[in-house]
Amino acid sequence: MPDGDCTLCPELLTRLGATAGGLRALADLIESETVEPTMPWRDLLPTIALRARNLAEQAEGRY
Repeated sequence: MPDGDCTLCPELLTRLGATAGGLRALADLIESETVEPTMPWRDLLPTIALRARNLAEQAEGRY
């Protein structure tokens, strides 16, 4: 990385950190539902898809 002021880097690092935390939470959800289900698969899969979509949008900086 070149020396100098980088205005994108802190924002990018923040987004990556938040996305990584969200991915860990999603993995934990999947694991816990595998061990002790709290919802039917037909409800779980859309939940996983929504969370993954939100994480992608967060990583892209949409919110």
